[in-house]
Amino acid sequence: MNHKQNSTSGLSILLKDVEGFSQAQAAWRFYNNDNVDIPSLNNPIIQEGIKEINENCMEYALVAYDWSHIDYRHHNSKKERIEHKHNKEGYKKSKGYDLQSSLAISDTTGAPIVPLAQNLKTGQKVYSTYDDNIDIELTHLEELTKRSKYINNNLDIKKKIVDIIDREADSVALMREYQEDSRFFIIRGLDRVNVEYNNKRITQKELARSLDSGEYVKSIKYKKQNVKIYANEVKISITRDAYQTKIKDDGKRSIQKIKGKPVQARFIVERLVNSKQETVATWILISNLKEDVQTEKIALWYYYRWNIESYFKLLKSSGFNLEQWQQVEPSAIFKRLLISSHACLLVWQIENSNNENIKQIKKFLVKLSGRLIQRGKTSTSPALLAGIWSFFSTMDIIELYDIDKLFSMRDELVKFMESRF
Repeated sequence: MNHKQNSTSGLSILLKDVEGFSQAQAAWRFYNNDNVDIPSLNNPIIQEGIKEINENCMEYALVAYDWSHIDYRHHNSKKERIEHKHNKEGYKKSKGYDLQSSLAISDTTGAPIVPLAQNLKTGQKVYSTYDDNIDIELTHLEELTKRSKYINNNLDIKKKIVDIIDREADSVALMREYQEDSRFFIIRGLDRVNVEYNNKRITQKELARSLDSGEYVKSIKYKKQNVKIYANEVKISITRDAYQTKIKDDGKRSIQKIKGKPVQARFIVERLVNSKQETVATWILISNLKEDVQTEKIALWYYYRWNIESYFKLLKSSGFNLEQWQQVEPSAIFKRLLISSHACLLVWQIENSNNENIKQIKKFLVKLSGRLIQRGKTSTSPALLAGIWSFFSTMDIIELYDIDKLFSMRDELVKFMESRF
């Protein structure tokens, strides 16, 4: 039996024919089995995801990049933990691992499709779906550059790829690299950074303030408020020096200025305005997309980027409870995470399907989940995931007990409860 057969066999063991403690034992053996490797777990996800992209995206495939800290501060048995004194989730101090992900998103519906590449960064190693030898010393942004090139150059995606990245990517060195490689980006800009506009040097925050609201994009719910998105645009030139960190022979770091070609870019101001005409949020966006992509579409695509935050939430608190996993080895956690990613792919396919039979199944799964759904929505990813879990558990029960036995146990339980109250 080769490693792929081992992986498939292991997955089937996890999904059926085992119960209780034996299931936990089977899972432990599976996740810690050296014959179950990362490619054999990840390749089916990527193959199915790329098929979805090529069939359902119109002209572009959006790829959102972000990272999230997995907090295992109370899991002292876990190996290779990283300590963060101040991390992006707001914890003052935590220990754990960093999950780095690239999520493909539909350019037409904004629906999440598939994680195209993922890493689990520990204190000693980067476990990755695309490169076994990532330098542990790379910053998040340096590694992101490698991941973007891999996705753009190595995956059989037939659509034009647009990388959508948060504020940490407001780096002129990164933008120059995208410009040289003819790759597309939408990057959220920093307030304090200078750009050239109308032959004047100005901070991005000042430039944003000087522009009016622009065109209406979409109405959304934002922090429990009904808001409207507006977007406006001007052309800018980015001429500032780049800064590069070098590690000297003695191990100390030095920062060097690097000059480069000006980056000609589109400067988009995206505003969220509530019913009182108050601006509740302003997003500054920098992009090198061609002029045939409308300003309003770029603003909408950046709004779609928030799907990656929802993905992290599904993994951590709304579905899989990633931060409660008991595996000790980082490699075992990463394997389990890939299986969870495959489950996310399935849930998203169900959620975004227009098939009439699947629509009925969605209603059934949501009801089975017991989750409350916001008015106007028919389903959510957490509700569908919980519904699928309940459905599989119910099917396991039906295999163990016939219907008459189940009704008999129900009647006995009712009698017992009545005798107590």
